[in-house]
Amino acid sequence: MNKLQILGREGHRELVWDVEEVKAGDMTAAEVIAEAESILNEAIARGHLALRIDAPDQPAVRIEKFDATAPRTVIVPRIVGG
Repeated sequence: MNKLQILGREGHRELVWDVEEVKAGDMTAAEVIAEAESILNEAIARGHLALRIDAPDQPAVRIEKFDATAPRTVIVPRIVGG
């Protein structure tokens, strides 16, 4: 299973899909991937940080483009201090 996790003021949101289901023709999974890509692109455009996490024991990698095969993608909002 692949995940997009969105962190924000309104709480934590998560989208989950299976790339294998998309390959098998599952339109619902394809719609979830399209929504995840749209969310990620909008977040990056607003200056949020997007990270790809391949395994718990590996460091997160900053990304600028959606990859549906990433095991876990996390969006972190911009932190504004004052």
